[in-house]
Amino acid sequence: MNEATTPTDEVLTLEELAAYLKVSETTAYALVRSGEIPGRKVGREWRFLKARVTHWLMQAGTEEDMEKTGFVQRDDLGGEFKQEGGQEYVALWLPITREEKAAQIEKAARDGVNVSELVADYLRTWAKA
Repeated sequence: MNEATTPTDEVLTLEELAAYLKVSETTAYALVRSGEIPGRKVGREWRFLKARVTHWLMQAGTEEDMEKTGFVQRDDLGGEFKQEGGQEYVALWLPITREEKAAQIEKAARDGVNVSELVADYLRTWAKA
């Protein structure tokens, strides 16, 4: 960092942004692509002013705001959920591999059924094992 640069002017790469937010690069990129996080594409790479990211973080709104924007929240037991469009969505971390997940999604599409029903059946079978 040179003398003309202050810590609030620090420029972050996507990888540094993810580390700063303590999220995966995939999550950081999704936030960037959705326009949630202020950034600018320089050539083929994204860059972020740390001060603007910090300001964005500090703008966390009320639960009513979260209802509108669909921010992911944690419940009292540490579970993740978001409310969006009057619906509550619960994050479920499945004990399956990516290949098993892909197979379940393909099966749902082939059979014309809801993926959630297949996942519930899969979990019931898994829990009994």
